[in-house]
Amino acid sequence: MSLTHATSARNAATDAVTALIGASGKLKFRIAGTIGSPGAAVATLALSATAFGASASGTATANTINPDTNAAGNASPVANASLETSGGTLIIHCAVAASGSDINMSNGLVIGAGDTVSCSALTYTALPA
Repeated sequence: MSLTHATSARNAATDAVTALIGASGKLKFRIAGTIGSPGAAVATLALSATAFGASASGTATANTINPDTNAAGNASPVANASLETSGGTLIIHCAVAASGSDINMSNGLVIGAGDTVSCSALTYTALPA
């Protein structure tokens, strides 16, 4: 038997996690690391004061994500990203790739110094259906 959750449980879990990001969190793209040791950020995008809307069907959609118009950059490709509080506490850490990943980057995985990095859409789901 496969583990499943009621929609109300999925919504509650997703909303609880996204609420931890708090006001004015950040989405940071990184070339390496883990949630315990995230590594240096090559681009930092500011989340809106309320990072995510309320969950529907277990998934929350990010509100406005402001671009980083002067990325730190690095010659190595981006491998992961983190969502964190305005004070730098990591809440979510995920994989990044060109496709088939947690976050997909459409214009290549290498971010150069001074590049503009933007995110057009972001959703989060805490529990499987």
